[in-house]
Amino acid sequence: MVNWYQRQKLIHQIAWILLVGFALSFVLTLYLLSYDKSKRLNELSITAAMQRIASVAETLEQTPQRLHDSIIQASSSSDLRLSLSASAQVDQTKPPSAAEQRLLQSFYAKGIQKAHLLLVAQSQRPLMDLSEHHRSQSMMGANNSSMMDGMVRSRSRPRWGQHLQAQQYSATMNGSLLLSDGQWLNFSSGIENSITHWSPIVLIALIAMMSATVLVSLVIIRRALQPIRALGQAALSFARNKQVDEVSMNAPRDLVPTIQAFNTMQGQVTDYIKERTQLLAAISHDLRTPLTSLRLRLEFIENSDDKQQMLRTIQIMDKMLTETMRFAKNDANKEARQMTNVDSLLQTIVDEYDEKGIVIQYSAAASLSAAIPLLSVRRMTENLLNNAIQYAGDAAIISLSFCHDQHTLSIQVADDGVGIAADKLKEVVKPFTRLNAARDTQSSNIGLGLSITHSLATAYGGGLTLEPNVPQGLKASIVIALA
Repeated sequence: MVNWYQRQKLIHQIAWILLVGFALSFVLTLYLLSYDKSKRLNELSITAAMQRIASVAETLEQTPQRLHDSIIQASSSSDLRLSLSASAQVDQTKPPSAAEQRLLQSFYAKGIQKAHLLLVAQSQRPLMDLSEHHRSQSMMGANNSSMMDGMVRSRSRPRWGQHLQAQQYSATMNGSLLLSDGQWLNFSSGIENSITHWSPIVLIALIAMMSATVLVSLVIIRRALQPIRALGQAALSFARNKQVDEVSMNAPRDLVPTIQAFNTMQGQVTDYIKERTQLLAAISHDLRTPLTSLRLRLEFIENSDDKQQMLRTIQIMDKMLTETMRFAKNDANKEARQMTNVDSLLQTIVDEYDEKGIVIQYSAAASLSAAIPLLSVRRMTENLLNNAIQYAGDAAIISLSFCHDQHTLSIQVADDGVGIAADKLKEVVKPFTRLNAARDTQSSNIGLGLSITHSLATAYGGGLTLEPNVPQGLKASIVIALA
């Protein structure tokens, strides 16, 4: 999981951090608010119930006993169940808690001599059994013989019919208090479950607010990361094309030193490459003068094996100097692109080799006309073909093909010769590298063919890839970017 996260884009990593952080904050805040809301509503419900119970007890003390049942039924509701009995339904088996004692004191302050009270913990609250209350309300709906009954019907029936089946109540307080006639007034108070929960509208609004905050934060962060993206694109462009693209200094203060150092580095590397090119070109050019002098001196020497050997040596040195100068000029002289039919270009190269008696198998793909560096592509292709001809062996089959997509052109040269060991594929691309163990190296080879090809391909936004051919041999592919 950690490795997967580290591989994501920076903007995606920040998005995950924001999303997880907001989600945890949302859940924790919702939990704390819900707990506080439930606690406050419970306290309010219990306080209201205590006042109603005290009022009912006072009413019962002041009315005849024959009206007590009607008063109890009229005073009972969905959140408060009342009943009369000869004994207390709630016994105070253990000393009351501080909260219970405080509530009992409110009863005693109103003249109630004895009361039992038990608060129900929030995690242990059962649903209130209101079936008895429902039956009593139904019986009272059919009995309208007295004013009290009429008041009960008008007050309770509509409320009960609308909410009984839809709402549920959890008990918050149970108790009993002793009346002056020796009867116990039993009560059970509850709170509607739905009011202690968050409504869907509130939850949707909170989620929408959190989502909007995350999106706005991501937009701001994305804009803040634009200089980093510009820096990465400039570094990629410089690595591929050796082009200096200075990054704008309009960036956050802590990124300015990095951007400034990168811009300075581009200039220094470019200057180094130019100095290296000039040095190699100067050395190669200056060495031609003594070689020309040696060649002239040899013309005055009688023909012999030694003379011919020295002439061959001078010829090899001249070729080495020529290839070195070409390699040095690759970074300095970049060819302009021109519209070219790639299929026609490759077919022309194959025909030229055929005239020399060298057979190249070419499978023409769909015709492609694109803006490419014509001479550089021709030179890279010929380098790969010459490499295959020189080292694959006389009996080897050499094939040439190309493919393309919307952004790149790829040219492949494959042979079924001796190939190159897998651990040497990267090494042969380095300048002046010759693998005598894997190839029949000629004295005229200085190990710059693949290096020049790689340098040219890189200069045009691509590269050179070497891989084993199946079942044997070597497959070389050059890729350049299409303008």
